[in-house]
Amino acid sequence: MAMLCSAVRLGGLWRQSMVRCADNTGIVKACIIGLGKNQWGTGATGQRIRVSVRDQTPAYNGPKMPKGIIYRTKMPVRRKDGSHIKFDENAFVVVAKNKAKGTKIKGPVAQEIQHSSKHLAKW
Repeated sequence: MAMLCSAVRLGGLWRQSMVRCADNTGIVKACIIGLGKNQWGTGATGQRIRVSVRDQTPAYNGPKMPKGIIYRTKMPVRRKDGSHIKFDENAFVVVAKNKAKGTKIKGPVAQEIQHSSKHLAKW
C-alpha cells in the first residue's frame, strides 16, 4: 500500500499514456511505450521516451516508433526555487541524435528541458 501511495504522489506519465507532439514532424498523437529510469516507471519533463505513432498527417514518413523527450506535463513539477509549473496538455518532441527532428516547436517550453538536451533548450 505504501508503494502504491508513493507512485500516485509521483504522478507524471505512465506507459500507455497518450501525448501530443509539440513539433512539426507530422505526428499528431502518440502512445508512450517505453520510459522512465525510476522504480515506478513514470516520466517527468525532460525524460527520454519511445512512442508509438497513433495519429499522423499524410506528410509524415518517419518511423512508427520514434524516440522523443517529454516537453510538457499536466502534473505540477516542483522547481528548486519552490515554485510549481504545470501545463494544459502532455506533449513530447521527436528527437534523433540528440537534436529535434522538427524545425518548429509549438507552445511553451519548460526550463527543465535544458538538463536532458542542450540543443532543445534554445527553443
